Amino acid sequence: MHSKARPAPWVGWIRRGSGGYGGLGAIALTLACQTNPAPSASVPPSDGANAAASDTAATRPKAEADEPREGEGWLDSATAQAEAARILEQISQARNLPVTGAVNVDVVDKPGIREFAKRSMYETTTPEELRLLGRVQASMGIIPRDEDPEQIVLDLLEDGVAGFYDPKQKTLYIGDFVDKVTLSMVVGHEIAHGLQDMHFDLKKHQEPLRHRSDEEVARRFLIEGEAQATYLAWVAGEQGLAAIDDGVLDAMGNQVLDMAHIVSDYPMLARSLQLPYADGTATVARLVRDKGWEAIDALYEQLPESSEQMLHIDKLLAREAPIPTTIDAGGLESMFPGSTLAWYDTLGEAELLSMLAHVEPSSVARRAAAGWGGDFYVALDTGIDRQGEGSPNVPLVVGVTVWDSDRDAAEFEENFGSYLERMVPDHALDRRGDMVLFATGIPETVQASRLLSTAWKGVKVSRPDRKERRRRRKERG
Repeated sequence: MHSKARPAPWVGWIRRGSGGYGGLGAIALTLACQTNPAPSASVPPSDGANAAASDTAATRPKAEADEPREGEGWLDSATAQAEAARILEQISQARNLPVTGAVNVDVVDKPGIREFAKRSMYETTTPEELRLLGRVQASMGIIPRDEDPEQIVLDLLEDGVAGFYDPKQKTLYIGDFVDKVTLSMVVGHEIAHGLQDMHFDLKKHQEPLRHRSDEEVARRFLIEGEAQATYLAWVAGEQGLAAIDDGVLDAMGNQVLDMAHIVSDYPMLARSLQLPYADGTATVARLVRDKGWEAIDALYEQLPESSEQMLHIDKLLAREAPIPTTIDAGGLESMFPGSTLAWYDTLGEAELLSMLAHVEPSSVARRAAAGWGGDFYVALDTGIDRQGEGSPNVPLVVGVTVWDSDRDAAEFEENFGSYLERMVPDHALDRRGDMVLFATGIPETVQASRLLSTAWKGVKVSRPDRKERRRRRKERG
């Protein structure tokens, strides 16, 4: 990110599991620290908060004239604690959830963020697995093939994170570099996480969903989207989320998709990191406007199953489940004696959207990703040394996506083909009806047509019944 413009802060950084957003994106998105860097103060429920909430000025982010001068390290624990104390009860009222406990508050500098991130990264992920996930994403063109995935994740976090909440320690950490204008936003978002934790046990909801990345991502959309929507409801005052126009909500997500290449050297990971704060917020806000905060409470009892549901409120309300999809890798393994199945997982609509937006405007990328029904991929270490080809040894990745209609599949095939042409030199792509099969990291010695034919034989899809398929097609027009 050295030569890029500074991105918007990712304020809602919380502890992670080992699955997640296609690999590295989830690690960055849901990382958080497990230990306190120093003793932290506690913000108890405030008896006088109701009076403060009735004061219009007190319910808006503000910068006090006597605050320390801004700059690296200007923010101290006392200032962060005071801001949290000012905001906590007001956030509680905006979210319609009572404060039932205390939230610890502390500050951390950028080197501290990096140190804690590295420590936390390996709580549930080994260095070997992190390198594997990096190689898988490199095979699909999401990160460069010659860069260290650990450094990519740590650089993203050190440069972009403004604050984070740790459910294990019941503590929110605010970057000591956060400026006065941004401070209330960061504290407001993180306090919202503390409120979530009091009522819904965030630690429980962030348990690793190994090999179920898209489902894990859906939870991130809910948790981060709710926290940011709570902050926006507080800022909006008495009108709450009703004051926020749909055009504003749409613009947030489209800006994330369209601007990532400007603010980051790793734009697909940047999109993955920021979409929960944008599209997740939009979905939560729309649901609250329609059905109230009680509908969000209910989502913690029946969690979203896919990022598709959190990208499309109609899919969420209908509880449209992903189409169960797998690939039996046995045939592929037989093509490569000595090969091993290194990884398998789901991508999900959000990850595919992040990839498509790399080659298409947000409007086109969204249309191409909509109609997603399910997906699955496998990654094989073939045993073929590709250094002689002048290529790092990335795994062979074979994936299949299932769509609501043949038309949806054809639209995705066209746009995803453009992505592969630009980002993946050793790829293949094929469509059969409402399914699209892709392969990346194909060794030069392998015939692509034979590889695809073998892969198709291993695809297994448990399709909805005809009535359900007709309903999906009708929704898609």
